[in-house]
Amino acid sequence: MTVAIDYDIGKNPETVQKVFGLQVAIFNWIKAFFRYGSQEKIYFLIDDVNAWGNVQKLAEEVGLPQDRLAAFDRRFVQQNYQHITTVFRADPSAQQILWRRESVPGPGYNFCGLAHAISGLETGALLEQYCLAPTEPTDAIVAPSRAVQASIRSFLDIYSDYIRRRFKCDYQCPIQLPIIPLGTDIAKFESKVTPEKRKDYRAKLGIGEDDIVLLWVGRLSHAIKAHPLPMFQAAERAAELTGANVHLLMNGYFAMEVDEPHFKNLAADICRKAKVTFIPNLDERFPDGVWAAGDIFLSLIDNMQESFGLTPIEAMAAGLPRVISDWDGYRDSVHHGVDGFLVPTRQPPPGTGGALADLLLTGIDQYGGYLAKTALSVSIDQEAAAQCIAQLIRDKNLRASMAEKARARARATYDWKHIIPAYEAFWHEMAMKRRADMASRPRAVWPAIPPQAPDPYTMYAAYPTQPFKETDIVRVIVDAATIKRLWSHEINVFGMDMMIPPDEATKLISYVSAHGPLTIGSLLAAMPQYDRPQLWRTLGWLIKLGIVGASYT
Repeated sequence: MTVAIDYDIGKNPETVQKVFGLQVAIFNWIKAFFRYGSQEKIYFLIDDVNAWGNVQKLAEEVGLPQDRLAAFDRRFVQQNYQHITTVFRADPSAQQILWRRESVPGPGYNFCGLAHAISGLETGALLEQYCLAPTEPTDAIVAPSRAVQASIRSFLDIYSDYIRRRFKCDYQCPIQLPIIPLGTDIAKFESKVTPEKRKDYRAKLGIGEDDIVLLWVGRLSHAIKAHPLPMFQAAERAAELTGANVHLLMNGYFAMEVDEPHFKNLAADICRKAKVTFIPNLDERFPDGVWAAGDIFLSLIDNMQESFGLTPIEAMAAGLPRVISDWDGYRDSVHHGVDGFLVPTRQPPPGTGGALADLLLTGIDQYGGYLAKTALSVSIDQEAAAQCIAQLIRDKNLRASMAEKARARARATYDWKHIIPAYEAFWHEMAMKRRADMASRPRAVWPAIPPQAPDPYTMYAAYPTQPFKETDIVRVIVDAATIKRLWSHEINVFGMDMMIPPDEATKLISYVSAHGPLTIGSLLAAMPQYDRPQLWRTLGWLIKLGIVGASYT
């Protein structure tokens, strides 16, 4: 089994202020594959020198020897794809990978993508390609949670139904949707929460040892992450119920500068007993974040943009009991009442959100506005959240028990050393299935052409007077000195990558000179070693330069 990672350049989330979960997931997945992947050589399909430098830096970060890396130019399909069994992307964008497979000799490869946030028009366009491109049953999108799997399946079913109705055919999108969660570096997070760091960080924040710290980590945005009101209300209510000194630390960054006063004004209006403090994610006082200062992780997500939730997994690794929304992939990481609490959520029933979808389709609102207005009708039971928090405040032993169970489950389930082998096991299974399928039935040979970029000589067949034909007669009409002079100009030879190699073109000219005049058909028959389309393009080029003359029939 040979897996190649199709990679586009991106900014390392550890070096930028505004961190997005998608970036974190992609970079962490690649670094985890460097650590725990079983391939001796790790192959990348890549076409940007800066992106390749980025990959090399990631390898250096985890101590992977550079000689274990290998780069192939993704643009040269027949040369670089035929020995690959699986092409993987750490996002759901198949780009042209599914179409490129049709031109690869042999059994071809499987494609596997990884889903993250699946809301918005862009995701619809990404998922649409799996219905329209030549997908096969051994292709897959890995869903990190049951909720993401169900949502993608819903979209593919809707689109498959459209195809059946529109074209009156039997169709179902064939791709698989296995569930493999995202992971985290458990040891790294455990090192961030030492007793020494807890004491130091709480002193810097003016928080007493017996005070209770509720910790939020992530973007601060009511539009694209979580409306803060339920968390403010839950923190204030928990303080009222217990009489404890409750601090809500919100560690992250404001996605929009205009959000900061809104958050702070709302916090001041709601929280009279609980104290709310906002800490920038790159605060130099806390190089490891403020995980060590926390007692309870609080995250009441209400947004369609969220799909899995890395921070609840990180909280598990940091040894914090969690009070989080019963929402999408969040719920998968919590055994309610055992290693955390799930807070009930509600939203309007299916069929009542058409006007919200129109905001995107018509352009009335941008993506953030669509998300914000959708989430505004999602309710979170803040009283239930407050009761869960209060229970944890009152019972220190319960906090410790839940923390230890969460940490143990993180080690057993969400450590990258378990996640990467799960991917490799799935890829191996799919490779075996593809091999068996190809052995039992010949691979279909059909002109699967990406409709976005068809053969120009087909699409624009009406442009010329007529195409070259096999009955046209060709002959060499210049001497060797003229050929050499014409080939010395870059403007005449810049497209040689589309022709047969220059040495072979010289042999072609010699053959026509020795046997001409002759028909193009007889020339093609005499030279079966050449790729037929390349040979046609080369003849057109030689005729254009006036090296070969043609008589048209």
